[in-house]
Amino acid sequence: MKIGRQLEQQADEIQMAPLIDIIFLILVFFMVTSVYANLESEVDITLPTANSAIQGERTQGEIFINVREDGTIIVNERTMDVPELQGVLQRVAEYFPGGSVIIRADAGVSHGRVMAVLDSCRQSDIQNISFAAIKPETE
Repeated sequence: MKIGRQLEQQADEIQMAPLIDIIFLILVFFMVTSVYANLESEVDITLPTANSAIQGERTQGEIFINVREDGTIIVNERTMDVPELQGVLQRVAEYFPGGSVIIRADAGVSHGRVMAVLDSCRQSDIQNISFAAIKPETE
């Protein structure tokens, strides 16, 4: 008669449920961070400089209006003219009352083109308007 433990050889198993949970959480994390990485900003716009420029916080219903040097208006990676912009801004004002608009105009764009965008905001009853600028580089 043997008095002792009999060691059983069990194969180590990988628990699939926690592995799937971790992969799902990582996927959700990357999806959420990719949304914040895209700030609807045009790379080829040279922003004007301002000593008082600060980084603002994103809010719900916020819309970026990019105005290139040639006067092209771009919203959400879509080129549009002033009447189209007016329609978009009216929908933004309807669905997000109190929403804000950030105008990212190139440093070399005509003042009249920026005034057309401002006029569209006023006609759509959007009061919270900001201009994007960067701090000047110090040498």
